[in-house]
Amino acid sequence: MKKLPTLHILNGDASVAAFSAARLPGQVLVWREVLSEGPAFYTLPEHEFWQKRQEFITSAYGETAEKYHEKVLNEVQKLAGVGAFFEVVLWFDTDLMCQVNLLYLLQRLQQGKPALLSVCTPAPGKNIALLKPEELQHLFDERQQLSEEQLEEAAQLWQLYAGSDQLNLQLYLQQMPVPLPSLEKALLLHLRRYPGCIDGLSQPERMLLQIIHGGATSINELMQQFWQQDPGYGFGDVQLQHILSRLQPDLVQAREPLSLSFFGGRVLEGYASFTPKHRWLGGVEVDGNCPYCFDQEKRALRRNC
Repeated sequence: MKKLPTLHILNGDASVAAFSAARLPGQVLVWREVLSEGPAFYTLPEHEFWQKRQEFITSAYGETAEKYHEKVLNEVQKLAGVGAFFEVVLWFDTDLMCQVNLLYLLQRLQQGKPALLSVCTPAPGKNIALLKPEELQHLFDERQQLSEEQLEEAAQLWQLYAGSDQLNLQLYLQQMPVPLPSLEKALLLHLRRYPGCIDGLSQPERMLLQIIHGGATSINELMQQFWQQDPGYGFGDVQLQHILSRLQPDLVQAREPLSLSFFGGRVLEGYASFTPKHRWLGGVEVDGNCPYCFDQEKRALRRNC
């Protein structure tokens, strides 16, 4: 059976206009999930995995089940047909949110992979959605084709990210090859999302407090400064709103103008500890009983005992 030439998988609708302007040959699939946010369990059967994801997205983002099916699950179902293509090209930026999506897709595509599987990733700080047609063409010409060994490494990393033992993920990053440098950097940032061993704050939470302490009084100003200081997470305004809401009203005033509460100032100065609010990071539930904390002095995750 003759293979179709190329399938391009784009991370999000924001990239569609720029990609269309480049007029690269091939069919397009748009990936619209945000697997870096909320629960992700590699041990679940596929239908249960996506049921969990739908429950999270409809709850956290106010999406309807019908819209989730239309925008996400219909595209996911198309992955079953990737074997009909000679090459699949994944277009993903370097930030954490993009790289976790990429990691899932690499392990998923390994199971019924096309003859060639390639990745197009712009330089750090660049965004596919903002590239000119000639820049996208150059990125396509320089795409990285992944070997079977690299795909096996990606599959292992996904199991670790979406598993319950995050120390194994940290150990892997310290000792084993990671198929893509941007993926390694993103997963190291992921570990810093765990509560700090001293203050109970994740790195993004601590950064928001520092920016408010530095004088930001509006949510818009807070977001702009966060994006400038730490673009590696790739958070959009919705994700930053979620993080901020976890800090309100205990550490941050609930309304603008934003300011730290007395307790917020004490936590930021290291004299008090914040009890983490409930959330999921991959396969781990984070709350006041989180099994892990991030040791800032040692720059490493450790058991919280």
